[in-house]
Amino acid sequence: MHSRYIFVSVLCLVLTANSTAEQPSCADVAVNVIQSTGVPIQGLTAVDFSAEIKKQSAPIQSVSPDSSPRRVLVILDATRDLSTEGRSAEEIFAAGLIESLQPEDSLGLLTARGAVREVKFGADRTRLRQALDSGANEQDKGKLGVLDAVAEGITWFGEPRLGDTIVLMAMDLGDNHKTNLKLVSKMLEEHRIRLFGVAFGHLLLMNQTLSTQSMGREGFGQVRQGLPFSGPAGDADFLPLSVNSGGYIVAEDTASKRQEFKVTDAKKQELQRTATAMAAIIDKVYAVRLQTSPGTHSESWALSLSHAKVQELPGARVLYPHDLTSCSQPSAH
Repeated sequence: MHSRYIFVSVLCLVLTANSTAEQPSCADVAVNVIQSTGVPIQGLTAVDFSAEIKKQSAPIQSVSPDSSPRRVLVILDATRDLSTEGRSAEEIFAAGLIESLQPEDSLGLLTARGAVREVKFGADRTRLRQALDSGANEQDKGKLGVLDAVAEGITWFGEPRLGDTIVLMAMDLGDNHKTNLKLVSKMLEEHRIRLFGVAFGHLLLMNQTLSTQSMGREGFGQVRQGLPFSGPAGDADFLPLSVNSGGYIVAEDTASKRQEFKVTDAKKQELQRTATAMAAIIDKVYAVRLQTSPGTHSESWALSLSHAKVQELPGARVLYPHDLTSCSQPSAH
């Protein structure tokens, strides 16, 4: 019995046969399939997907639904450039997200470009809501830029767990002193953290429904979007940073010169609905496991629905991290 225990412990990263009792490990990748409205699509299996690595077909060993507890870090941009109405929208969305995530999730809170507010994982939700409310009148300028805060937040997670998520609410990705876009992109990839975003400033978008030519981590090229939306030209980095990590972005342009941003009752309800939809996507993922795994270096790959499912689910979109990095040990739940 003792030798068998050691054998299982040493080989816990090896890709094994699918089992309903098997816990997700770092060999699994968190994937969502969503309708154009953002509603998660359930009931898919391995035959409904196709994968490629280096333009070669990569067999999919298993696809299983996973709703195990998540770790979710909410990062709020407390910049003075955000209007009073914009800050109100930010806090309404954050509160709706916190309320909608499953009770077993472990949540944290961190601010950028404003008075420091930190709530580490494991705090109860009353503490999180108090931290949100305490920032209503803050004036101090924080030391962390937006990407600085993301980099700091990544260090809170420790060893990767399936579905680890950062929700970043920001006007843009600026005022950084400690890091840059390339480093943060690499950190998200290595720690297997998905970045979901709410853009409260201008966001660079070029196409509502399909992939778009945009500036990504590796330069100008095709970037698949998350939820479809349109908006004026602006921040070119927020979208690819999120999409390439396996997340998506919601656009709430509070600085538009075309129309004054107001948190009406209708807007409040819309923010709450969108936050609830995002929470569902964070909590309900597929654990996808390939028969081949990346080596010591990251590998770009592509995951898509099979041709039959594309015909059956028009407009459906797959959210997945676009680069894979091997990991040293399995995640612990």
